[in-house]
This record gives sequence, structure tokens and C-alpha cells, in this order.
Amino acid sequence: MEAKSLASDTWTVVGGIATLVAAVAALVTIAIAYATVREARLTQREARAAHEQEVAEQRRALEASAAAHKEEMRERRQALAEEMRIQRIAQCERVAEVVMHLADTARDELVSPPPSIGPGLSVTLIPATLMRLSVAVILLRLLGGPEVHSAQALAGRGYPSSEGAQVIASAAWNLLQEIEALARNDASLKPIEGE
Repeated sequence: MEAKSLASDTWTVVGGIATLVAAVAALVTIAIAYATVREARLTQREARAAHEQEVAEQRRALEASAAAHKEEMRERRQALAEEMRIQRIAQCERVAEVVMHLADTARDELVSPPPSIGPGLSVTLIPATLMRLSVAVILLRLLGGPEVHSAQALAGRGYPSSEGAQVIASAAWNLLQEIEALARNDASLKPIEGE
């Protein structure tokens, strides 16, 4: 019986050791699982931080791009406004050139009247020049330039008139003075603030 008891005790000891080994293995497995979970959480935090950093960088890049686009559009608007100002100045100069041509034509016709082609009709360039003046003034207004009231009145007067070339020449001179005053003072012809 002693042998049975000894064998039974041996198996009890072996079973106890096996239970102890199983318990240690379970503890080691739990520790490894815990470490794995901790590592996964740490990796997840790092991934989240990296993602947030990437999103922040993309947001900064987007803001920088938007600011650059806004600045580029401001510069384009400014360049367009400057181009329109230059076009208004050029058109104002064209109006002045037409007025000078009108004055020269009227003066020439005073000195040397155009030939008559019938009763009360002559070959004069004044009506065509007045039409050119009307077109030039309309184009200036369409470009956003100043109103040249005297030019509109003179062009709308028509020709031949009872006033003749002398009045046209005098009106052209007065009109040149008005254009000079507009060129000096009109805001649409002045440089843009901040340039």
C-alpha cells in the first residue's frame, strides 16, 4: 500500500506541478496578451498622432495655397484695373486727337472752303470727323472713362450748321481744354491707390 500511496503521491505532486506550470503558462499568456494590447494601443495612438499631424500639414498647405491664390487674384484684379486705366488714358488721347483733327479741318475749311457740289452742299470733312468724335467719346465712356459733355454736345450738333467752321474750330479748342482738365483731375484716369 505504501507503494500505491507513494505512486499516488507522486502523481499528485506531478499533477500539482503540472497545474502550477499551467497556471504560470496562463499568467505568461495573460502578460503577453496585456503587452500586445498595450503595444497595439501605443501603435494606435502613434498612428492617430501621425494622422492628425498629416491632416494639420494638409490644412496648413491648403491655407497657404488659398492665401497664395487670394494674393494672385488680388494682383490680377489690380493688373486688370491698371490695364483698364491705361486703356482709358489711351482712349482719352484718341478723343483729343479727333478733336485736334476736327479743329485742323475746320481751320483748313476757313482758310480754303471746300468745293460746292450743289446749292448749300459742299465736300466737307467736318461731319465725318464729328461722327468719329462721337464714336471716340462713346468708347471712352464704355471703358469707364470720364464723361466729355462738350464733345457729346458738339458731336450731336451735326453739320452743316448755320454756325460754320469758325464755331466748330472754337468749340474744338474749348473741348481740348476740357479734355486737359479731365486728364489732370478725373479719378478714372489716376493711378490706383497703393501702387
